[in-house]
Amino acid sequence: MTDYIEFSRLTQKSDSSQIEALLLEAGACSITVEGADRKIHLEEDHRSLSWEVVRLSALFDPTTLNPESIRKIESGLTGFPFSDSLKFQELGVRNWDEEWKKHIHPTIINDYIWIGPTWDKPEDHKYPHIVHVDPGLAFGTGSHETTYLCLEALANQALENVSVVDFGCGTGVLGIVSCILGARYSIGVDIDPVAIAVANQNAKQNNVERRFQAFLLEEFLNTRDLRPEKHNIVVANILTSTLIEHSQTLNDLVADQGTLILSGILASQSQSVSDAYQNAFEFSVFQRGDWVALIGTRRDQQ
Repeated sequence: MTDYIEFSRLTQKSDSSQIEALLLEAGACSITVEGADRKIHLEEDHRSLSWEVVRLSALFDPTTLNPESIRKIESGLTGFPFSDSLKFQELGVRNWDEEWKKHIHPTIINDYIWIGPTWDKPEDHKYPHIVHVDPGLAFGTGSHETTYLCLEALANQALENVSVVDFGCGTGVLGIVSCILGARYSIGVDIDPVAIAVANQNAKQNNVERRFQAFLLEEFLNTRDLRPEKHNIVVANILTSTLIEHSQTLNDLVADQGTLILSGILASQSQSVSDAYQNAFEFSVFQRGDWVALIGTRRDQQ
């Protein structure tokens, strides 16, 4: 049970991805989107729908929200003119585990992997891999474009007997799927203690707790036994600014013949991210809606 502050605003659908990125940079815990049909879509591919106008709603933890963040949001929104103003609402104490259940829906990757909450299950048995992930108060259920791009990239990798780091793991969905697809082990890393607890619980739910474990970033970086070697695959679905800030850390985690998967990136931001890694990696770009993933292979050392 907890309380949140909600920021909401009507906007053109064409601007929604950029505003979503702005809200996440300001510290939003989650984003929901409401269309003209009044149906809410949490982390879904809502930009494929036929709405011209959407309402973006962002939840913020009142203990971390500060005046500077609010000014940043208000200033950023001036670049997206619309008649509706930014609205603030204190939501009061709610059971958010129950709230999420109203809006979370399964994600299907390549008709091969079914990902959904524990209270749902596929209607038939046609999917070789079933993954149950509950969001709790952590971000990431698999259906947001950025997460979907990472899942597709992982599904196209040879994961048998490799090691994976999920940097910014949230619910742990990427690391857990890696294990289910054959990874020898996967390590989740996040700065949020709630995310760590949720990710480890989700690993247990999917019977991969012996091969997946999540740690706080500081613990991971400062405990030698947690990173005894470089890793075959490193995936980071986080904010663009964080991808750039931690470029050296992520670079150092990838083995010589390894793969680096980066997402959480608007198409307009992809060049600035790739520039931060250009000395070490050559990237292929994959796009879904307004978002991209960069799949990197190491450049030959001269």
